[in-house]
Amino acid sequence: MNDSKINVLLIEDNPGDARLVKKMLGEASFADNPTTVINVAHADRLQTALALLKNHTYDVILLDLSLPDSSGLDSILKLKENHSTTPIIILSGQAMNQTAVEAVHHGAQDYLAKNDLTANLLLKTIHYTIERHRLLLEIRGRAEELEIQNLALNDFAHTVAHQIQGLLSQMVGYASLVDSHYQEQLSVPAQQAVDQIMQSGYKMNNVITELLFLASMRSEEVRVNELDTGRIISEVMKRLRYQIRETKAKINLPDSWPVAMGYAPWIEEVWLNYMSNALKYSGNENIPPILHLSATRESNGMIRFWLADNGPGISEMDQKRLFKPHTRLTSQKIRGEGLGLSICWRIINKCGGDVGVDSTEGAGSCFWFTLPEKKFTLP
Repeated sequence: MNDSKINVLLIEDNPGDARLVKKMLGEASFADNPTTVINVAHADRLQTALALLKNHTYDVILLDLSLPDSSGLDSILKLKENHSTTPIIILSGQAMNQTAVEAVHHGAQDYLAKNDLTANLLLKTIHYTIERHRLLLEIRGRAEELEIQNLALNDFAHTVAHQIQGLLSQMVGYASLVDSHYQEQLSVPAQQAVDQIMQSGYKMNNVITELLFLASMRSEEVRVNELDTGRIISEVMKRLRYQIRETKAKINLPDSWPVAMGYAPWIEEVWLNYMSNALKYSGNENIPPILHLSATRESNGMIRFWLADNGPGISEMDQKRLFKPHTRLTSQKIRGEGLGLSICWRIINKCGGDVGVDSTEGAGSCFWFTLPEKKFTLP
C-alpha cells in the first residue's frame, strides 16, 4: 500500500469494543509500508458519524450494526444514501449472521465478527477493502467513459448510415431510370449490369436498416407488456403487402393467439424477418408460397410461436449456422441474407426465449421462437 495515511471512521457505541479496535489499529502496521499512519475517528451514534462525514473524508468506515439511534440495515442504507463513495466494513456481534450478510448485499464491502477480531485480520480487511473499492471506482469510471464513447459512436453510426442510405437511394433511382427508359437501347450485358446494381442496392439498404435497428436495441426505452400477436401480425402483413401481392402467397392464421410477454416493436421485427424470408424462399414457379402461422403453449411456462412454409427445406448442417451473423449457407437459395436472423436471435434471447428451425430438405421449414407467459425484466 502506497498511502502514508489512512483515515478510519469507527461507528461503535460499545466503549470496550471501541477501545479494542483503536488499540489494534494503533499497534498494527502494514508489512509493505510500515510507515503508514492510521488515524481513527470515533462516533458512538449514527447521527454523530453523519455529521463527521459532512466535514471530513474517510478512507473506510467500520460500522457496528447495533447503535442507539439506528440498527441493522437502516444504518448502512443511510450511510450509502449520503456517502456512497466511502467503503464500509461491518463489525458484527456474530459470525455470518443474517443481518450482516444482508448488509453486504446492500453495499457493504466486507464484514468481521467481533469475537474473531485480531489486529492482523482487521488490518488486512481494511487494506483489501480500500484496494477493492479503488478498483471498483476505476472500473465504474471506465464504464462511464465507454458509455459516453458508445453513445458518440452510436450517433456517428446513425449519421453515416442515413447518409449512405441517401446515396444508395440516388444510385438505385438512377439505375431504375435507366432500366425504365433506356432498356431497349442497352445491350444484354448492360441490362444485366443495371439489374445487378438495383438488386445490390436494395440488399445493401436492407443491411443498413438492420444495422440501425440493431443499434437502436441498446438505446431504445423498452417496456415489457402483454403482446397482442394478432395486431403485430396485421402490422407485419401491411409492411409486406407488396411482397404478398407479388408472390400471391397464401397465409393461414389461427383464430386466436395465446398471450405472451415481450416488447412489441422488437417482436414485430422477428415476425417481419420470418415472414419476409418465407415469402422469398417458399413455393416455386407453379406453386405460390403457403405460410402457416400459429403458437402452442409449452409445459415450461413458455409459448412457442412458429411459421411453417412450403420452401425447399434446409440441410442439417445449414440449420446449425442459420442464426449466426455473417454466415452464408451452402444452399443454392440463401435464406436470411444480411443480419436478419441473427437480430432475431438477439431479440428473443434478450426476451428470455429461444429461436430455432425444424426442417427437412425438400419438405419445407418451420421457424419458431419462444417467449415467456409471465412478465420478466429485460437485462
